[in-house]
Amino acid sequence: MTRRAAVAAAALALAGLGLADAQPAVADLQRAKTKKPRDAYRGEDQAALSKVLNQHLARAEERVRSCAEWAPEQLQQFMHQILGERSDEFQDIYSASKDRRQLRFGSAAEYRSHWEELNRARQRHPHLLEPLRESHCRQAVMWWTHHLTEEARGALRAKNVTVPLLPEGPKLQCGQGKGDDEHHACLGINEPNSCDWCHSTQAAHDAGVPGSSPPNALDPKYHGPDDGNPHGWDRKRRCDQDQQPRCQLCEGVGGKAWGDKNEEIELTPCVPLATPDKVNMSTVAPALYPKQFTVKRKDGAQGGYSDTLIGWKTDPFCFGFFPQNDSIKPLCYRSQDSYAKYYDIEKEAARTDYNVKLTGAFSHAPNITATILMVNDTMWVQNHLWVQDQCICTNPSGNHCTNPPCHSYVWNWDTFRSAQYLGREKIGAEWIQHYGTGTNAKMMELDHFIMWTHHAWTDPVSRRIVRMWKPFNGLQVYDPESWTDSVEDPSVFDSPPAKCKKGGAKIRIHCDDDGHYKEGKHEGLELLAEVVEMMKKGPQDIVV
Repeated sequence: MTRRAAVAAAALALAGLGLADAQPAVADLQRAKTKKPRDAYRGEDQAALSKVLNQHLARAEERVRSCAEWAPEQLQQFMHQILGERSDEFQDIYSASKDRRQLRFGSAAEYRSHWEELNRARQRHPHLLEPLRESHCRQAVMWWTHHLTEEARGALRAKNVTVPLLPEGPKLQCGQGKGDDEHHACLGINEPNSCDWCHSTQAAHDAGVPGSSPPNALDPKYHGPDDGNPHGWDRKRRCDQDQQPRCQLCEGVGGKAWGDKNEEIELTPCVPLATPDKVNMSTVAPALYPKQFTVKRKDGAQGGYSDTLIGWKTDPFCFGFFPQNDSIKPLCYRSQDSYAKYYDIEKEAARTDYNVKLTGAFSHAPNITATILMVNDTMWVQNHLWVQDQCICTNPSGNHCTNPPCHSYVWNWDTFRSAQYLGREKIGAEWIQHYGTGTNAKMMELDHFIMWTHHAWTDPVSRRIVRMWKPFNGLQVYDPESWTDSVEDPSVFDSPPAKCKKGGAKIRIHCDDDGHYKEGKHEGLELLAEVVEMMKKGPQDIVV
């Protein structure tokens, strides 16, 4: 341990741990309950946002210092002071709403142990210094702003405490594949620092608003995988565009997954056919969606579109979950067939009607039906749970990132316009036209595109998207014969849905009376508990 680290560790050990006596004021509690910042506290992208917030900090605080002037150990000491004065009520609010402002650990001792582990990794791998410093700066500013009452901040100012500023550049990449300890350290560095570019409105994307389109993953400054690949997936299951060595044909193909372990997936078969220089590019269909479409079998049966949905686990039974921007958390996996999928980018809307076979504790139960509707930045998950209807009103942006904030919308129709073309493969397309998965998938000659962690395959014959894969978002498969470039009934996008309003579904989660998202507003939780208990007894107790 360096002398600086030893001094910092001693200071941390001696710092007082008594919580402040001051109770949060009404304004403090209102700020804690508010996820969406006012316009004056926003920026076009992360760098612009940091500059805006730094201006506010500089006006509010007499003593500030740029992030680059702090050592990680000094930032740890600063955060340790905050732990001693933080508001338990704020943490309760953040934990109850799964707000990413919540503290990861429950005690100062756990944080000291975590920081000491990061410091040791940084000493062995000096290239971790800057990512660690910048991650600490962002975390320290968030804690100062969102875990202290105004009275507690005033008391610390009276002690001449200096506050760090945010780094004003893009987020630095962490890790160079130097071993397990570096990989583990990057998980701890990335988690408080993980808000990247996300779904934007089509208008912002078309206007070239910074942050509304993905950067070039092949830029040498990027070193993937961005989240450190915490589950240790191999290059068949996960190959990111910014990885070294670069992804080749039949890498990152994925398949039907059901768990976080590397082997918990049925990989699809794949045979390389031709690299880009050997393909007639006039036969290659770009990975672009129609601006409006319906995917539905002509006979009305399920299977025109099928997927395995993958996302952070937010409830024990994976009833309501959706994809996020990393794989750090435990994940839910749910494979499902669709009766219909609809999309209209002018309405910023998408809808999928599913028939779902549950896994795990409910694998013995009959299928449920589900409709997932997203309009603008709100999503409604409507489930028929055998004997009860349920609606979950969700705010994807709230779980996706809150500090800095972002908003998630439906995907842009031309999201993959800048995707890299890897070449042509003979690859299995799961489920379509009564085929299965793995070696039972329908083998097709498809063109393979990659953009960051996303992979997409198009059919040179129908010129349609057939298959998409992102290892922590899911597998999507489209029957090329089931596309229509229109939506016959625009009412499929009506929102909020009737089931999500008062008097609709008897079980409503995070829904106000009008069916809008309202954190903590629930109805019928006792009925949901009854359904769960009934299902634990077995299918013989189900009356559908």
